[in-house]
Amino acid sequence: MKKVLLSLSLITFSVSAFAQNSWVDQGINLPVSYYPREISIVDANTVWTSVGDGSTAATYPKMISRTTNGGATWTSSTVTGPPTSALVGDIFALDANTAWIVTAPVSGTTANGIWKTTNAGTSWTKQTAYSSASFANVIHFWDANEGFSAGDPTGAGANAKFEILRTTNGGTTWTAVGSAPAPQGGIEYGLTGVKYVSGNNVWLGTTKGRILRSTDKGVTWSASSTPALDFGGGAAGGGVDGSSAQMAFKDGSNGLLITVDGLIDETSTPSVGLYNTVDGGVTWEPVDTSGYYFNNITYVPGTTNTYVTTGATYYQDAFMGSSFSKDGGLTWTSIDAGLQRGTVAFLNTTTGWAGQFSDAPTGGTKGILKFQGDLNLAVSDVNANKLKLSIYPNPATDVINLKSSKEIKGVSIVDLSGKIVKQSTGASQINVSTLAKGNYILQAINKDGSVENTKFIKK
Repeated sequence: MKKVLLSLSLITFSVSAFAQNSWVDQGINLPVSYYPREISIVDANTVWTSVGDGSTAATYPKMISRTTNGGATWTSSTVTGPPTSALVGDIFALDANTAWIVTAPVSGTTANGIWKTTNAGTSWTKQTAYSSASFANVIHFWDANEGFSAGDPTGAGANAKFEILRTTNGGTTWTAVGSAPAPQGGIEYGLTGVKYVSGNNVWLGTTKGRILRSTDKGVTWSASSTPALDFGGGAAGGGVDGSSAQMAFKDGSNGLLITVDGLIDETSTPSVGLYNTVDGGVTWEPVDTSGYYFNNITYVPGTTNTYVTTGATYYQDAFMGSSFSKDGGLTWTSIDAGLQRGTVAFLNTTTGWAGQFSDAPTGGTKGILKFQGDLNLAVSDVNANKLKLSIYPNPATDVINLKSSKEIKGVSIVDLSGKIVKQSTGASQINVSTLAKGNYILQAINKDGSVENTKFIKK
């Protein structure tokens, strides 16, 4: 499908006046080109990661890595127990000895399961199996007893719903959640590790760009659309090739969403968008700014409104680096640029880790990055990129309202094939009631000649 290519002005960089914020290489002791898939921080000393394979072989390693001294040394080990056909996805660590992982089949086999270790990964015990038709994606615990795990939908027709399990006894028993959402028309899946947890709130991303949300530790669930087309599954997973999204929340109401469309290969010119929410992800508003990256995003716990983004896509230097915002995404300050930075997680303003590729199975110096500095002491750049264009409501049913600091000369609405389906001149409101349901791009042409684009959903 033809993609509408938007401006890459969103991926320009600002320069921090506080250069002491940086990343320090740590040897994670994994095979060359392996990397941390998911990072689970227990405290300033104890961190666990699941593992991905970035080599051309692209295997699914059953490995984890762990530190108990703040990353001064890392110990990697093989996850014993799961069958050969299993891949290790998400991980959650409770302390230096206790952690859970989920496993899923590489293809066409039954290898779904939840596994627990109580001896720092020396051995793993299977707690429960998912349905053979599912695919285990995420896991999280709030304490030693209460946790949840989620996988792909099972069942057919009106009986289809996402497989979500809960435990209140540390995983000794797991119970399916009756209120799990149904998949949206056709194929819709969850994604490995695509979750965000803040307090009792949980958000899961799907291949249809929807968010599945619980506000009570996974007991009850709801679903809502977002400006994202796909959180990363691609066409084979019922999503959109070249589209992905990342999300992070500071609390049950406020969060950020980064969307990427059209990133197929090194010749791509993708469109990138940043959105914020104040109602837990039910609705989203575009943020017109620059300096953020689109590989991963996390909120920094304990701060008023600080987020960190990372970039790892090697196609262009502009897609690689890291940056932070102290004002909820309005302005971004560079930590570094032109270097691959992967999955990111922070404990507080001075303690965080980001993924990179390992350079040696033993005695290496790379594989994970530890943050060095203090985001509390950093000052964001001058807020020169204040929000200019906003539209609401989004998703929309009948009309869209436009608000901008600039005078709008005209508006075009473009579908995802590149066809202009509606135009208007000098309007602050545009009627979209006759449009078919789906995703569109609204392009505002300002009187000064500048153009601003944002995505919206027609319900």
